[in-house]
Amino acid sequence: MTPEEQAAHDALLAKVKETAKTEIETRGYQNADAVQAAIDAKLKDMPLDALRSYDADKKAFETTIKNLAAEQQKLNARSQFSANGEPIQQDPIREMLEANRTEIETRFKNVGQKSEFKFDIQARAAAVMTTTNTIDNTTHSIPIAMIDSMSMDSFAKTRRGIQFINDIADRRVVSKISLYKTWLEEGTEEGAFAIVAEGALKPLVSTGVVRNYAKAKKIAGKYVVTEEFAKFFEEAYGIIRGLINDKLVRDYSALLVTDLNAQAASYTGTALDGTIEAPNDYDAVAAVASQIMALNFVPDVLIVNPNDLWRIRLTKDEQGRYLFPVQNTTGGIDMFGFNVITSTYQTAGSFTLGESGLFKIEEEPITVRMGYGVTVTGASPVTSVVSDFDNNMFRVIVETYFLDWIPTAYIGSFVKASFATVKAALQVPPAP
Repeated sequence: MTPEEQAAHDALLAKVKETAKTEIETRGYQNADAVQAAIDAKLKDMPLDALRSYDADKKAFETTIKNLAAEQQKLNARSQFSANGEPIQQDPIREMLEANRTEIETRFKNVGQKSEFKFDIQARAAAVMTTTNTIDNTTHSIPIAMIDSMSMDSFAKTRRGIQFINDIADRRVVSKISLYKTWLEEGTEEGAFAIVAEGALKPLVSTGVVRNYAKAKKIAGKYVVTEEFAKFFEEAYGIIRGLINDKLVRDYSALLVTDLNAQAASYTGTALDGTIEAPNDYDAVAAVASQIMALNFVPDVLIVNPNDLWRIRLTKDEQGRYLFPVQNTTGGIDMFGFNVITSTYQTAGSFTLGESGLFKIEEEPITVRMGYGVTVTGASPVTSVVSDFDNNMFRVIVETYFLDWIPTAYIGSFVKASFATVKAALQVPPAP
């Protein structure tokens, strides 16, 4: 390139850069510095003829700037990196609210005039699932070469404890439940039959029934997803839908266990109290079984935490021999003939023993519904309003109705007790 051509090139380059700077400032890009740097890099080695075409065709130049700004925005939305190469996590939900603040404020002012808008208060800090915040690629260090050479293994699901409510409750699914479930229970008996002499007055006997009832409850939740995530991340979205349904089942089971524990009896004492020297965990289970059987129930299910199960199995005598071989011939766990369920959802240090099938559960199939709504953050004042429809999002509601109850006559058929409390009651009192 001759000196004259070089001078013309530099002058035109400066003019084009200034035009780009003015256009970027006019459009008010949030990532203006990054866009300007990208434009400068693109123009740096551009031939003189190409620069002239950029200067001549203003519309094409504006399109180039918009495309570069969009690409830069996508990169910024994924992640940024600090000077030492560590990823800096972004907050796409906050960025979306900031970018659309004016529109949100305008929409909120007009909500009262539009009957089709519905407010849906978010009580929990659950995020909208998008293409940028749902799949975490930063927890593990991903090799650069993996982008060019990789295959997908099966989805790795978190291991969770065994849900034991089905092992102790009588649970059934019906097509539709009523608001109330009612039943009759045996009431109080009066009088007694007796041997009477000929012609003598017969004793009067009577009994009655008592009506009891349970009221239906609903467990529900929702999640919000962008349409882009559901469209372009189809496999991940399918996995997440399964995870959400699994979470409903887990949370539902936890609520049922809470109701079960509320109806469970505690250890009140038996004839074994104060009769055993240095009682162990096996003795504690036996004492609770004795209490249940004294009420004419037949305990058959024992629920323990894994820590307690292994403490019992590792108990040894003075010669180092294991006292309680609790594994049966089929490989299962057996204690006093009870079906032993080991679950991390059982409180460590406590156990539940009872007769299965007397705690009742009636439920409808899980219902899944999809629609649009408005998410409102804050109250008095409201800080933001986000419309699903306007932001290419939709929400899915997952719910079910259920009833759970135990007849009054069956209370005492299962007991939740502390190993330490029962063993303290069984201990022979110290000599005076």
